Amino acid sequence: MSDRFLVLGDNHGDTSSLRRVLDDAEGEALDYVVHVGDFTRAWRVARREASERASGDRKGTARREADRREASERASGDRKGTARREADVEAGTQRGAEQLAAVEPLLRRLDDRATHGLVWVYGNQDFFGDLPTDLDVGTEIPEGGRVTVGDHTFTNAPYDASEGEILVTHVEKWSIVDHFDGLAHFCGNTHRGRHLDRRLNAAFLHYLHPETEDPVYGGYFLVELDDDGLDVEARSIGSLDRRECERHRERGVQFQPADRPCMFCRDERTLMRELAASSFYGLTGQPAGDAVRVDGRTVASRGPFEDGIATQRADASVSRDALVECAVDLWADPPAGFRETFADYLESVPEDRYAPLARTDVGTFELADRSYAY
Repeated sequence: MSDRFLVLGDNHGDTSSLRRVLDDAEGEALDYVVHVGDFTRAWRVARREASERASGDRKGTARREADRREASERASGDRKGTARREADVEAGTQRGAEQLAAVEPLLRRLDDRATHGLVWVYGNQDFFGDLPTDLDVGTEIPEGGRVTVGDHTFTNAPYDASEGEILVTHVEKWSIVDHFDGLAHFCGNTHRGRHLDRRLNAAFLHYLHPETEDPVYGGYFLVELDDDGLDVEARSIGSLDRRECERHRERGVQFQPADRPCMFCRDERTLMRELAASSFYGLTGQPAGDAVRVDGRTVASRGPFEDGIATQRADASVSRDALVECAVDLWADPPAGFRETFADYLESVPEDRYAPLARTDVGTFELADRSYAY
């Protein structure tokens, strides 16, 4: 028996994209609607406040308030700019609260469309829920936890998803892309839609072009889920095309804006980073990109688990040759030259700010202390 899901995400405070989904999906029989987060642009607003302040623009009310508070701090000897940073975040979170209020009625309509309603998580643009107000619609999956809705258990614990559970995360989680045992994994964040085995990255509904600020509309997905996997249909509400790259076919079917090529052809480092994280996880059980600092050491936020919450475990390191062999084994038929290209990438890891791994003093590889690993 199968269930039908409408999967969407990354509307970034935009309401017109949600209306497009509602219109396009009118009359569809749905068991669940899943939103993978980034309901708002709160984080982006905070970042823009900081950027404008750094460039000398003091016109915004949030920045004027920051100036006043910082002057007070200076008088007390504090010159670290704490007030300004707090004001930037405050401006972002306040805008996020306004955007939550704007999108909630549309989310409620989506919730009404499905037999078991809307299931959702917050995203990084939503400060992962650290906003002045909260959504009051559907079912939120608790951070690091799980909840049962209808016939399915949904979890937000990526390294503890059991065979029958549906994992919903905002961040893509490179580490588990080849090592996932759950029923399905829905995610977003990168705006790079992709269906690979039991994983679906839901691309995006709407974002502003980083150079022109023009709105870009993507799409959503209708998914039939049963014990055999996912049957995925992409629905464009703007510009979202299906891509099957001959060279990278084994890494899934992609869903990209019409003017974008295969994500891995566009920047091969994207593939190298994913396979580095996946290989490291396959060899050590430690998730690259999810390292934390404890008592001055980098430790991995993975098992053993108690009630779905990760306990700490010390770092491992892996040789270059072991990583290369594991990465090659992740392919049924590796692209020509892949072994050499991946080995060269590992040598260049110190120059890659987004690398999920770091090279140790003895030439092995460990979790990167700081990396924006998806």
